[in-house]
Amino acid sequence: MQALRFVLLITLLNWFASPYAVAEDGKLREQQREQFLSLEKQLNTLPVSKLPAIHKDIEDLANYPLVPYLKLRLAERTLGSLSDTTVNEFLARYAGTPLATHLRKRWLDLLSKQQRKAAFIEAYQPGLGTKYTCRYLHYQLQQSDNPDYWFEQVDALWLSGQSRPDECDPVFKQWQEAGHMTTDRVLGRIEKVVRGGDRNLLGYLQRRLPASHHYLVDLWRQTRRSSSTVLKYSLFPRKYPEQEKAVLYYGLIRLAWQTPTKAIKAFQYWQGKIAFSEAQIRQIYRAIAISLVIEGDTNASEWLAKANVPDAEEDVRHWHLAYMLRQSDWQQALEVIQTAPADEQRQDAFRYWRARGLSELNAEQVPQQLYGELAKERHYYGFLASARLQQPPELADKPLEMSDYTLARMSTVPAVQRAYELFKLGRFVEARREWYYLNRRLTNEEKRAVTLLASDWGWHDQAIIGFAQTGYFNDVRRRFPMAFAEEFQQQASEHEVDPALAMAIARRESSFMVDAVSPAGARGLMQLMPGTVNYISKQRVGYNTLLQPEQNLEFGIQYLKYLNDKLNHNPVLVSASYNAGWQRVMEWLPTNGEQSLDVWIENIPYRETRNYVKAVMAYRYIYQVQLGQPSHLFDTLSRMKLSADSLTLP
Repeated sequence: MQALRFVLLITLLNWFASPYAVAEDGKLREQQREQFLSLEKQLNTLPVSKLPAIHKDIEDLANYPLVPYLKLRLAERTLGSLSDTTVNEFLARYAGTPLATHLRKRWLDLLSKQQRKAAFIEAYQPGLGTKYTCRYLHYQLQQSDNPDYWFEQVDALWLSGQSRPDECDPVFKQWQEAGHMTTDRVLGRIEKVVRGGDRNLLGYLQRRLPASHHYLVDLWRQTRRSSSTVLKYSLFPRKYPEQEKAVLYYGLIRLAWQTPTKAIKAFQYWQGKIAFSEAQIRQIYRAIAISLVIEGDTNASEWLAKANVPDAEEDVRHWHLAYMLRQSDWQQALEVIQTAPADEQRQDAFRYWRARGLSELNAEQVPQQLYGELAKERHYYGFLASARLQQPPELADKPLEMSDYTLARMSTVPAVQRAYELFKLGRFVEARREWYYLNRRLTNEEKRAVTLLASDWGWHDQAIIGFAQTGYFNDVRRRFPMAFAEEFQQQASEHEVDPALAMAIARRESSFMVDAVSPAGARGLMQLMPGTVNYISKQRVGYNTLLQPEQNLEFGIQYLKYLNDKLNHNPVLVSASYNAGWQRVMEWLPTNGEQSLDVWIENIPYRETRNYVKAVMAYRYIYQVQLGQPSHLFDTLSRMKLSADSLTLP
C-alpha cells in the first residue's frame, strides 16, 4: 500500500503541473476521445490495485482537455490513500471549476467519516450544499469561544420550509439545547412550510410548540386545505392575535385568487377586528382587484381604484389597463398609463397602448410618432406598431463583432476546451456545469467571446443564454439559430404546420436545449409532457425517446397539428394552448361579442401565457424571415378579432 501511495502521489503531482495543448478537431482528436472513453471505463471498473497499470496511457493522453476528469476519477478511487498535500494540490490546480468542487465534497465526506474536524474546517467552502454547511457549523460550535456567532448562522439554516438532511441533526441539537428553538421561530418555520414547503414537517413542528399554541398549526392546516376557513369566524378565538393574523392574511390572499366575492366578505368582517398592516391591506386589495378583473366582475372598477395607489405593484396597473381595454374605455386606459410611474410609461406595452388609445380617440400626429418610435424595435409591440403603420417590421440585425485575437485566446482556455469536448461527447449536463463555472470569472467581453464560440459549435442554448446575460440582443441570426431547420421543415410539411411556428415554440420552450427537462416533467426541444405525447401518438413513448431531438420535434409538430385542427389554425390560440392547454384557452375567449386580438392577449389571465404568446408571435415572424417565407403575420394579427362563437380572421 505504501508503494502504491508513492506512485499515485508522484503521478498526480506531475499531472497537476502539466499544461494544456490546443488540438483541432480531426482524426487525432477523435482518437483521443476514444482513448479517453476507454481509460475512463477502466478507471471505473478496474480494482484499485491495478490502477497503476494505466498511468502510462493517461500520461500519453496528457494534451487532451478532458484528462483532468481522469485524474479526478483516479483521485476519487484512491482518496483514502492520498495525502492532504496531494488533494490540496488538485483543489488548488482546478480551483473555481466543477472538478475541484466535486473532489472537495468527496474529501469532506472522508474527513467527516475520519472525524478530522480541523481538516474539515480548513477544507470547507460555502456553497457546497446544506449537509456540508451543517457539519461545518457543528464542528465550529464544538471548538468556538463565541458560539452566538455560529448559532446565528444555524438560525437561518433551520428556518426553512424544507426538510433538512440528517447531517444537520447534531448542529440542530446543539442549537436547540442552547435555547434557540423559540416559539416565534417555530411559528415562522410553520408559515414557510405552509406557503410552499414540506407539509410533512407540520407534525414535527407542532410538537415543538407549547400546547396552548397547537391550535395555530391546526388553523394553518385547515386554511391550506380550504381558504374558506377564514369565513369560519369561530375558529379564530383571537387568543394570539398576531399569529392568527398571519393565518388570516394567508387565507384571504388565497381566497381572493379563488373566489374574490367570498374574500371581500371575509375581509370586510376581519378588517375591523384584526389590525392588518398597510402593506397587507394593499396586497389583499391587489389580489381581489386582479381576480375580479380576470373573472369579468362588474365590481372590478371599485377594487381597482382601491388597489391602484401610487406605490401599488406593477401588475395592478397592468390589470387596470387591461380592464379598461376590455371595456373599450380608451380615455380611462390613457389615464391609467399617464398616472403610472415614469419608468413604467416608458415600457413597450404602455407605449403601444398609449399610441393605440390616442388613435382610437382620433388623435392625428401623436400616434404616428409613437408607433414610428416603437416600429424601430424588435419585439411583439414593435412589430404590431409596424403593422399599424402598414410597414414591414424591422429585425435590426447587427452581428456581434469580436477580434480574432480574443476569440483565439478564449478558445485555448482549459475550461472552454473541456466544455467543448464534453459537448461533443453529448455530456451536456457536465458541459453546462463547466460553462457556468467559467462564466462566473469572465469579464463581459470575455463572456461575449465564449458566447460566439458556443454559437459556432452549434451549442445553441448556451449561445442564447450568453447573449441575454451579456446584454447583446442585436445578433438576431445567432440568437435565433436555424437549429434542426431541415427536420423542422420536413415534419412541418408532412403535418401542414408552419415550420416557423414550430421553431419559434422550440426557441421559447427550450432555447434548443435537447436534454431540457422542466420541474413539471416536460422534456426535450419542444418541452413535451409524456402524457400528451402518448395521447397524440396513440402509443406509449419512453421518456428518453423525448430527449432525442428528431423524435421530439416530430411529436411536437404532431401536437401542433392537433391544436391547429382544434383551433381553426389560429396561431395565437395555438400558441396559448401549447402553453396553457386548449380547453383553458377556449374558456378565456370573449362571450359578449368580438374582441380585438391585441386586447384579448393583454387579458390572458396567466402572465406566463401572456408573455409566451407575445414572444412566440415575435419569434415566428423572425423565423419566417429566416426561412424566406413571405410574412404578413403582424398585419393579420393587428386586424384579427376573437369571440367564443367564432374565430374571426380579417
